Amino acid sequence: MTDRAPRPERIAAAARALGSELRDLVTLYADAVGANLADQAQMVAWDREQLIGQVQQRLDGLRGQRFRELGDTNVRIIERAGQPLESLELVWTNLRQGRRVKLEWEEGACAVVPTLLRPLARVLRSTVGAEVLHISQTPWVAGEEEPSASQMAFKVAHDNPEDPGRWPIVGVRRPGPRVAVVESSADRELAAYVLARTSLRRSGTDPRSVKRAYVVDADERFLRHLKRVWVGAVMGPPDDPFSFAGPVTPKMREAFLDAHRAWEREPGAEVLVAGGDLARSGAPGCYMAPALFACDWPVPDVPLAGPMMVVVRSRIDQARAAAEAATREGGQAVIVGASRSRYPGEVRHIRGALLVERLPPGLPDPRPV
Repeated sequence: MTDRAPRPERIAAAARALGSELRDLVTLYADAVGANLADQAQMVAWDREQLIGQVQQRLDGLRGQRFRELGDTNVRIIERAGQPLESLELVWTNLRQGRRVKLEWEEGACAVVPTLLRPLARVLRSTVGAEVLHISQTPWVAGEEEPSASQMAFKVAHDNPEDPGRWPIVGVRRPGPRVAVVESSADRELAAYVLARTSLRRSGTDPRSVKRAYVVDADERFLRHLKRVWVGAVMGPPDDPFSFAGPVTPKMREAFLDAHRAWEREPGAEVLVAGGDLARSGAPGCYMAPALFACDWPVPDVPLAGPMMVVVRSRIDQARAAAEAATREGGQAVIVGASRSRYPGEVRHIRGALLVERLPPGLPDPRPV
């Protein structure tokens, strides 16, 4: 790069002025963005709409945000495969903070973010007089570790600040483990639907999907609710508005079947709902019937892949220990019932009763069991 490095204040001002245009681009091309997510990520209609809406809300919030301190660090950001659109807000936040940004993308990542940002990168260059948003033309090759805060400070101090290929990576981070805890006070029907949504969304390929649910007092009534939702979830084509989740790749299909066989052989494990290949007439792709297992605490070291989950019968202290372990590793705990204050770290707390009007398409209607 031969351009003279611009001051952070100029980058921040130019990005702030373009914030409305970025938000308008997302809105204008929402249908095209949705079509790309359906084609490339096999995301179903309700999931696409929710994701695009969340991106728009975050960009709206960013437009009204004021940054008191501007950074003088150049950064790299990666659009991750399996985490579509997550780099968009992060890129613009760093530009708003006065940083130069290089956007890279993994093989198989959603192409939407680079496509949306390329025209804005040209406007930024014209406004600032230097290239402040670099967009890679080739996929990012995994292999280098994402640095810790101290390592990042070293890299900033020692790497060539004019070489975008050597700028430190600041995201998008791969999520840590996500687990669920269902306490004895939880509404059993609500818990069943929460687990289905957090586990089977995107056919279990979402890196934040719940694979292990630690359940206190896993009585037969709760298991009946859970099994009914698992059997009734519609795995269908992404263009079908009534699909809850779509197909999986052939590689994920093999991983799913291998994991299923391993759980069937595991002593002490119980197959609550058997999974396997699911025929969808006229729909191309691999569709899998979701699998559900149960075991006593602790969880055996058996893989879980794709649309499957294990119910871990636990005491309250064991369930809370599992939640704390997940948050320590940079993950999240989804807590159904009890009090949020009992769980430190990153927690999503759900209480109350099931709201039928908020259920996504493709899940069976509630009924007594």
